[in-house]
Amino acid sequence: MNNKIPTGTLTLTLLAVVAYIMLTEITLIFGPVVMPFAIYLLLKIRQQSNVNYWILFFSFLIPAVLFLSPLAAGSFIILYIITSLLAHTLDKNMSQELTLFYTTFAIGLSTMATVVVMQMLGFLRPLSEIYSTFRNWYAEQLNAVSELTPAGVDGETILQSMDLYFQNLPAFLIIGSFFLALYIILIVRILPQDSRKMWHYRSFDRWMMPRMLLYLYLLIFIIMLFSGSWEESTITLYSNVSLLLEWGLFIHGLAFAYYFMLQKKLNKVLAVIILIPLILFRPVTVLIGLFEMIFRIRLIMELRRK
Repeated sequence: MNNKIPTGTLTLTLLAVVAYIMLTEITLIFGPVVMPFAIYLLLKIRQQSNVNYWILFFSFLIPAVLFLSPLAAGSFIILYIITSLLAHTLDKNMSQELTLFYTTFAIGLSTMATVVVMQMLGFLRPLSEIYSTFRNWYAEQLNAVSELTPAGVDGETILQSMDLYFQNLPAFLIIGSFFLALYIILIVRILPQDSRKMWHYRSFDRWMMPRMLLYLYLLIFIIMLFSGSWEESTITLYSNVSLLLEWGLFIHGLAFAYYFMLQKKLNKVLAVIILIPLILFRPVTVLIGLFEMIFRIRLIMELRRK
């Protein structure tokens, strides 16, 4: 392994990491935009010198903890967690699909851990208090609007929807982490590489979720039918798990729809265009994935081809 890091690579890495930290401080949206480029450069340093990779980590971490906000320090730690995970998957020659799911949960869980630590240290109010304050304010605005247009606004339904979204916030965080992980992996993959071999992958039409996901989804569905007298925390847990399983079925259904169209000799461009409404109408695609898992339609089609 070459221990000498080119000056240009080191300079670009420092700039990318600083930009990521600063943009994350400004807004949580801008930070993830430059995150893949910082990860790409850190991976190059990790490939050339593991020692320098960790020296760079502590060189940034100590000033971030002492002089910057907890958000900046936490975002930098998350950056290194994801980079180290991606480096490990490359070393182990893992598939791109497996890497995608590992990265998804690494981003989601590390973000949740950062929020919990910031709450424990007093840098962040409990999310329940923040939401309660916002909900009360928003309820007042809805009441004011409903007095002007009594038949136009159903404030109670809107508040119930907000409560449901807040209840499922961990699941939505994992789902958002999936799209961020997909963005990171795709950007790292298309940027110029030295001698490193990238993740091997299957075409999207060959993606298949494990059948165990179907059993878990049906089990959670049955449990939720008898959850009327349960504690709210238990219901919230099952609701979040159910939502994640639904998204797994959604990806499975989307992949099967693409596979079905390709098997019917449909043009790839047209097949991708048809996938767009299936992405927008998620419940329909979830049902497609559910029926495919139950009746094993893909397996039947493969057997008929033989």
